[in-house]
Amino acid sequence: MKETMKKATYMSLLFALVVALLTGCGEDRTHEYYDLTAENQWIYSQMQEVYLWRDKLKEPSRSTFFSKPSKFFSSLLYTADKTSFFTDTVSAGSYGMTLAVMRDPIGERPSKVYALALMVEPGSPADVAGIERGTWISSVGGSTFSTSKYTVLQSGTGGDFVTEYIDYDDEAQKYYWVPGDTLHVGASVDYTARALLLDSIYTVREKKIGYLVLGNFNGNDFVQQTQNTMLSFAENNVDVIIIDLRYSTGGTVANVASLASTFVAPGLYGTPFAALLDAEYEPDTTYCYTQQQTTLHDKKLYIITGAQTAGAAELFTVAVNKSRPMYDVITFGAKSKGESVVTGCIPSPYGFSINPAIHYAALADGALLPAVTPDFAIDELKQPAHIYPLGSEQEYLLYNLLYYSINSVLPDAAN
Repeated sequence: MKETMKKATYMSLLFALVVALLTGCGEDRTHEYYDLTAENQWIYSQMQEVYLWRDKLKEPSRSTFFSKPSKFFSSLLYTADKTSFFTDTVSAGSYGMTLAVMRDPIGERPSKVYALALMVEPGSPADVAGIERGTWISSVGGSTFSTSKYTVLQSGTGGDFVTEYIDYDDEAQKYYWVPGDTLHVGASVDYTARALLLDSIYTVREKKIGYLVLGNFNGNDFVQQTQNTMLSFAENNVDVIIIDLRYSTGGTVANVASLASTFVAPGLYGTPFAALLDAEYEPDTTYCYTQQQTTLHDKKLYIITGAQTAGAAELFTVAVNKSRPMYDVITFGAKSKGESVVTGCIPSPYGFSINPAIHYAALADGALLPAVTPDFAIDELKQPAHIYPLGSEQEYLLYNLLYYSINSVLPDAAN
């Protein structure tokens, strides 16, 4: 509390000093005030123009304009806004991992917290260091972390990541921890996350199954890449298509509409697919289904979602499910994030970007985008000691779906 009061007093004195300097000697030096606060003046002008909740935009005091841009941006946000975010492109970046942070899953060290790498971006610092899906991290640079504080695992100047792995003692019939390698991860960087992470075709009991893993719905080449994959599925006469969106987050609605159009009847081409709504829930932009190089509307479609699945991936799942006959789309995994607000990235001339909420995401009928509750709940962390690479037929979720595609029942239900 005392420290907060000291900071507030300091800011008040600073503001008073600046005002005195700018108005001293009877000379109007207001322009210098705007020079000193140019970054935050830019932020405020952009927010007044594009922010979804402009009527709830907080009025900044003159002294607030002297805050750090990230703090100033946060101070403007509507109290209920959980979506907008600030990106400092000078110091931002990532090691490139999607993680699950938990207490010791085998119970050998109940108070110990571990991080499990679930997905590693190709070419990221984590990938270059040798971290892969299934790697357990126990400390970074000699420091441990907690289930609520683990930013040291996400970005920074790099360091030594100490790993361990879980083995099984057949004689004792129990799991135990084994020391792994110490991997040096370089400093976090800004990179463009890949949209298409993996595509494969499996043959199970003479049935062909296409599998596509998407990290996002971004990129100018997204449409061509996914259409190439869909064309390959069609040429190989796949019977079932699995689209894995468990780590998929953002993307453009246009890219979502393109891929979704592959899975609906041609008669729906040209009809509304989704809409972006303004603060009054009125349509601002409407997107339609479009003709594609190939159509797979007559194929069974399975979609995997998870707690990370958000935004564009949710829109794809919900819209396609609504536009196909009942039971033609079956969802598996965990409930998605439930993100019905669309953000826009606005780069500044000062080396940072603001990402304010700018629209509501809605379906063609105007209903706000809901979270996805899977038809079959499957927790990939049910067996954390057996996290296999994505695409492996032993990987827990894919194994379940391949089994279901043949038997129309999950393995656990069959036993």
